Amino acid sequence: MAYNVADIIEKAVNIAVRRRVVYQKIGQDKGDILSIKILTKVLNKEVNKTIEYYETLLNLVNDRDFEEIDFSIYDKISFLINDFNNRINTENVRNARELLNFSLEMEKAVYSLFLDIQGRFVKTGDDVRTNTYRILTDIIENKAKHIEMLEQLRE
Repeated sequence: MAYNVADIIEKAVNIAVRRRVVYQKIGQDKGDILSIKILTKVLNKEVNKTIEYYETLLNLVNDRDFEEIDFSIYDKISFLINDFNNRINTENVRNARELLNFSLEMEKAVYSLFLDIQGRFVKTGDDVRTNTYRILTDIIENKAKHIEMLEQLRE
């Protein structure tokens, strides 16, 4: 079975869904705090937009032929993503400020994860011209916008 960027986008959707579940759980557990209730709704809307963005990319990718991903690279990427999903810890979220900091740190971690994934595709100078690299660049730029938005909220 050959892997391509669509498989990575599907894993990105899974990360976003996992984040949505985390925000919903925080909203339920701390829902008696109005600021957390409002913030979890905002964060869930942003995650839903991210999922829609990924699904749009997935539709675009599925309509074209993309470079195959070497199995060893894909295996390492899968390990990184699974490890990331297992490290999400919400125990320190007690108020809206901590939730915002938690969300910002999680977005930065996702950003770093995708930078790491993108870097694994570069073996030669020509690799930065592949469609896979371009799609990952777009995902990374999208993450950077989310980080910027959260940093503005934190101020």
